[in-house]
Amino acid sequence: MGDQEADVNNHMYEEHYLASDDENGIEDFDFPDNDTLYNDGFQTGESSNPNLEEANNDEDENHFVDEDIEVNIDYSEGQPHVTHEDTEFNIDFIEGQPHVTHDYVSPGGTLYWTPIVLDDIKPKVSSKFNSYGEAETMYRKYALESGFDVRLGRVQKMKNGIITNRHLVCNREGNPNSSKLDTLDIRHKKTQRRKDLFRRNCKAKVVLEIIPGTLTYVVSDFVERHNHELFSKGNMHLSHSKRKLDYSQEIFIHNLSKQNIGPVKAHRLYSALQVGPSVRGGLVTDFKNARRDLNCYIGGRDAKFLVDKMNDRKKNVPSFTFEYKVSNNRLNSLFWADETAKYNYNSFGDVISIDVTFSMNKYDMVFVPFTGIDNHKKCVTFGAGLLSKEDGVSYEWLLRAFLKAFRKQPQLVLSDQDPALKKAIDKVFPLAHHRLCMWYITKKLPNKILSIEDATTNQKFRKCFHSIIWNSKLEPHEFENVWRQMLEEFKITDNTWMNTMYGLRKCWIPAFFKHIPMSGLMRTTSLSESQNWSFQTTTLTGSYLVMFMMTFESVMERQRHNQILNDFNTATTFPKFITRTPYEPHASNVYTRNIFYQVQKEISRSEDNCFQKNVISSNGVDTIIVIEKRKNITIRQTNDVDVDDKDEEYNYDCLIRDTEYMVTHSTKDGSFKCTCMHFEHLGMSFQQNY
Repeated sequence: MGDQEADVNNHMYEEHYLASDDENGIEDFDFPDNDTLYNDGFQTGESSNPNLEEANNDEDENHFVDEDIEVNIDYSEGQPHVTHEDTEFNIDFIEGQPHVTHDYVSPGGTLYWTPIVLDDIKPKVSSKFNSYGEAETMYRKYALESGFDVRLGRVQKMKNGIITNRHLVCNREGNPNSSKLDTLDIRHKKTQRRKDLFRRNCKAKVVLEIIPGTLTYVVSDFVERHNHELFSKGNMHLSHSKRKLDYSQEIFIHNLSKQNIGPVKAHRLYSALQVGPSVRGGLVTDFKNARRDLNCYIGGRDAKFLVDKMNDRKKNVPSFTFEYKVSNNRLNSLFWADETAKYNYNSFGDVISIDVTFSMNKYDMVFVPFTGIDNHKKCVTFGAGLLSKEDGVSYEWLLRAFLKAFRKQPQLVLSDQDPALKKAIDKVFPLAHHRLCMWYITKKLPNKILSIEDATTNQKFRKCFHSIIWNSKLEPHEFENVWRQMLEEFKITDNTWMNTMYGLRKCWIPAFFKHIPMSGLMRTTSLSESQNWSFQTTTLTGSYLVMFMMTFESVMERQRHNQILNDFNTATTFPKFITRTPYEPHASNVYTRNIFYQVQKEISRSEDNCFQKNVISSNGVDTIIVIEKRKNITIRQTNDVDVDDKDEEYNYDCLIRDTEYMVTHSTKDGSFKCTCMHFEHLGMSFQQNY
């Protein structure tokens, strides 16, 4: 006798009674104690229903002992019906061969179904099996052939966990839920069981017992009859055993959840890929339960899972930065940035936008992405953080974590009008200029001009407003003049918000900070909106931290994939030129494709809008006086212009005169410089330079 067998004899028996309703429990995860994760539609949580314990008791003493009565069954089309002829019944079935061919009726008139299967499949009392798994597999195979599902019933175990006695029961065993409900009871829970009654107190079962001193199991009892109809072969795909999701389906649900696709849509997509909802297991309920089970698995360990995951990544990837802060045993601040984010910051980190408008998870933590613009004029994320509070201390901690990771301050920081954030920026980034992001301001406009009730006038005002704030060619005094004219024209000189924003004009109007390098990137408000939409639609309000992080990584993968596609497009395509100047071929080799098309527009306009007034050469420097003709476009002419197309600010009514610029060219080093400062402002030359 082996050591393991001897161990069986030497252990005291310990009896455990389980009332699990899930015969298909997921074994891949170590779930917290939760005996009511039902696959048959029951809600998660502890149950106070006494019937769950009573369901595993022995035979009801009031149950009738049935006598065998012969029943003849005919198979034909039509509705099923039962006719009583003394002790004989005739039963018709709708279609196809069902699993049942013999029925029995008790003296009380109760109909019982007995599966008829091959003799070598049917369990037999006293039959032996080399292991518990082999015995359970036998009964599940029998159930599949018979047309019913199996649930794990009562169990007895030794202290070392070895099963000594197990009841495998029909999944319709037990009594229906009869728990009472009192909404005035403070113990009342909102989560309720479904209304459909599934259980029928079916007694069909098999009892497996271990042979003492061995690991061999024997069938000690077998109840064959059921008190309910069994599945037909055509409907077996609806049984729990067939609906159990395999690993690939769980991965499918998980991957779609990272794209903010819920279980209902996931089931539709999976059904479409399988050419029909009944091709392969899993109903909508099963997809919902799979998602629920994952959330139950995460549960209260959510924060620990995330911290452990990020620390492991930091340990294995030296260039990965992860900082976090715990107060009162609660995780309240995080920051992370990977190697790609650091590379992007070194290349495009002159201007960053800090967005603190996302509340993205079940703990109401604020999601804070740090965003910039890459060489394709697309959004790129440098890093991100999560904060439990929106106060100065939290903001300052986050910015210090950012500075520790990237080791240099940006030149320009854009944010909303949060005073606590502005104070933190000024303290942590003393060398950076702080400005307000245009997107946060312009999206408030519709609610701030409600006094302009006429729709046509309102639209005209919005066009005029955008033509002023987006015109980077205005000088400060010109902006102030046209702003005042706009307020007078639309009779909103007393509008509090408009006057407040005018008082803050040096913090958001481009005319007041042309001297700041690359500050023109703040004009890309449509990109900020795109980034905001991307995070809003791909993250889950109410999601766990672990799920949120997986969703964030999915957004980053898509963002970086698009960056690779843009690089590939620039390297493998050649643009079509629209002028005969030598500037276009040269610009196409210098700029990425998206930026080149903007430069191409400036080159094309230079032929119509600009001309040289005078050229003076002295000491190796050529000074060219260039006149740019300003063609005023009235509001009526801009009715077809989308006011949200921020890159087309030249289409708006500027209300200013022709402008004279001075372009200097050094013959020593070949450099150019223009008083318009558009190259310093946006990183590309404007039409007067061509």
